[in-house]
Amino acid sequence: MKQIQYQQKAVADLVEKTISLLGLSGNRHTLVFKAPTGSGKTVMASEMLSRVNEELKERGDAPYTEAAYIWIAPNKLHEQSYFKMKNYFTENCVLRPVIYDELDHSADGYIKPGEILFVNWESVNKDKNIMVKDTENSCSLYDITTRTQEENGIPIILVIDEEHQFGGRQAKRSQVVLNNINPKVEIRISATPITGNPEEMVNVPREKVIQEEMIKENVVLNPALDFKNPHGNLNQHLIWLALEKRNELAKAYEEAHNRGEGKYINPLLLIQLPNDDSERLTPEDTKIKEEIISTLQAYGITVENGKLAIWLSNEKTDNLENITDLNDPTEVLLFKQAIALGWDCPRAAVLLIFREIRSFSFSAQTVGRILRMPEQKFYTDSRLNQGYVFTNLSKDIIEIVKDDMDYLSAYMVATRRANLQNVKLNSEYSERLSQDRNRLGVDFKDVLKETFISEWGLDGGYRNLFTEEMLFEDGD
Repeated sequence: MKQIQYQQKAVADLVEKTISLLGLSGNRHTLVFKAPTGSGKTVMASEMLSRVNEELKERGDAPYTEAAYIWIAPNKLHEQSYFKMKNYFTENCVLRPVIYDELDHSADGYIKPGEILFVNWESVNKDKNIMVKDTENSCSLYDITTRTQEENGIPIILVIDEEHQFGGRQAKRSQVVLNNINPKVEIRISATPITGNPEEMVNVPREKVIQEEMIKENVVLNPALDFKNPHGNLNQHLIWLALEKRNELAKAYEEAHNRGEGKYINPLLLIQLPNDDSERLTPEDTKIKEEIISTLQAYGITVENGKLAIWLSNEKTDNLENITDLNDPTEVLLFKQAIALGWDCPRAAVLLIFREIRSFSFSAQTVGRILRMPEQKFYTDSRLNQGYVFTNLSKDIIEIVKDDMDYLSAYMVATRRANLQNVKLNSEYSERLSQDRNRLGVDFKDVLKETFISEWGLDGGYRNLFTEEMLFEDGD
């Protein structure tokens, strides 16, 4: 593991607290590990498990001499962690990553000491799923975990990756699964954990990660919005602004490379479709998708020339394989939900988020895909040390999560138009209760009629408020 101070400290704390929890009576003891996106959570967790496994064998005060491990994650994030750890542990052979199919499925099968079983949440969150379904062979995941702990006396340490994904609508089912597995210790990992009152907690402050130049100094929300010369409608103008920012950063990276500051980096613009709670495209998604593609085409960015990539559940372009390379020619990636978790592309620098017009919370979790520094160092050009987010939501319905107020800055430019006249408004006070002021009273019609007559000379003989001449003649 790279010698980064906050990582070393976090791993040492995680090892001590895990071993301490193993010594308590009962099961399901909780340890929350909070670390920002881009801090290297998987690397730290891998090193922590490796050291726990070693220290259980070597420490005389350890409550056990060995343990088995389960790593559970949403979507296909478990696969990414599995392959990362397979490479990580190939060198030291301390632990052996496995998947369910590689376990012993006989009536005597269990998770062997030092094995890490990687499990996809979607494969265990329903009773009908094969992995947890009761069978004649007694080889479901729950049978195996029971035999591991109760018959073989091997404690299970369960790692829950992206722990915040297991709350909300998933919370009740999550508890059922965890009760059935019944691990000795649960290590819950997230940049935004939701577990309340854990027995132990290890927190990596964002400031420490920034100091090590692993992630960007801050993220600017809607930087320098300028509508004096709009380029089409709102959506088209936002695309233009985001492209301008991407091109500005591309030039800055090229200049940094020419100064000898590092490799040439081609910054990536991410564009996210509105409804990210489902992979299926809604009619609104489809409409915006078509508008995005046609607008990008006008700027010479297409799938055909390799500058545009698309990552949707039912549509993936051929240029995704190397898109995370620092100098890959792809300039824009259009996505919906697929890369919301676990996708690591350090050259991603600008994010354009389209949202339905409703309240939306911005947090470091939301913009996590553009937080990483491509070479894990800062540049002399400060523009390259920031992330940039554009959105079609107005600032009055954007809520920045409290914990991230110091990291996300809503950069709004306000200018006073020339020749503005001061407006004086009379202050009125009503003794009516607020609920009574939400509808017009019976006397409103008379007041309206009197106003029409006094202001415009209208009387009861007029059937229409305005004549055709009043509506369509030139002038005021």
